[in-house]
Amino acid sequence: MVDLRRNETAEGIRLKDSKKRLVEYGDNGFANNARGKLRIINDMLESHWADIALTNEQLAAELKRISRNREDEAAQSFDFAARTVHRVFNNDDWEQGGRFYGAWWMSCPSRLRPYILIDGKRTVEVDYAGLHAAMLYALEGLPIPDDPYQRCLAHAGNKAERRLVKRTFNALLNADGVQGINEIEGYTADLTGRQWNEFKQFVVSSYPEFERHFGSGVGLKLQRKDSDLAEAVMLKFAAMGYSCLPVHDSFIVHHGLEQDLANAMNSAFHAEFGIDSKVGVDVGLGETVEGGGSHIEADIGELLNPTGYEARLTAYRLNHGVA
Repeated sequence: MVDLRRNETAEGIRLKDSKKRLVEYGDNGFANNARGKLRIINDMLESHWADIALTNEQLAAELKRISRNREDEAAQSFDFAARTVHRVFNNDDWEQGGRFYGAWWMSCPSRLRPYILIDGKRTVEVDYAGLHAAMLYALEGLPIPDDPYQRCLAHAGNKAERRLVKRTFNALLNADGVQGINEIEGYTADLTGRQWNEFKQFVVSSYPEFERHFGSGVGLKLQRKDSDLAEAVMLKFAAMGYSCLPVHDSFIVHHGLEQDLANAMNSAFHAEFGIDSKVGVDVGLGETVEGGGSHIEADIGELLNPTGYEARLTAYRLNHGVA
């Protein structure tokens, strides 16, 4: 296995213009500070091995499936050497964007993230519930609901419908105007009971307190805030000596660190907004993931010549002198 490492001279803090072209910004105090923190974060990510509990056959099948899927989250393949991140700021403005990109798990479909392992151990994913909506409530000095999207749901507990509401809500915040927002990918009137134009107006009318934010493009400024939260959480885990994998508004850690992660996320949110946030937990597959997703037979050949993620973890440990 080739042990690829990030290029230390690569620019990890990227500024883009309105056409998504890289902008040269020279010696910048904010960028220099952010770059130093990014180095700490990437050292933390590189010092642990993140993988996914799939056999070679299962991984090949998933790659084939992903190749037919045009969704953003499945736009990349599983390149396990891609274990570091960079930050991207938008519109030639350090106050817009700033999110972390580049690591393989960020493009891992959400249905597969429960299979992610860190150093061969099972994980837990914790996310901020309705983060951009929660931030708007905090900025307006309003209490944050347990689920900010609940008021738009016709079917309680329907995750697919909630996902459409969330994506529509965020699209309305990111756009320069409400009328010109095209139908989001995956939208279906069968689920919402409304045609697209009617549905987006329904979402707007459901949040009169945020009327001035819809169609304002404020979403990129909120991304700057959520990326700062992510930076704080990952730096906390780096200081503790543990790995913390970012997925924009959620994080993946060793399963035994669930409460530590929830505390770090709430602490970062409180430091920024002065109130606590709401977090949700996806525990994943349970104990069966650790060491494999199926019953392991006493096969000496497999023990001596591991395959799949076990082989990649073994190679990582050998290359890094880890017992």
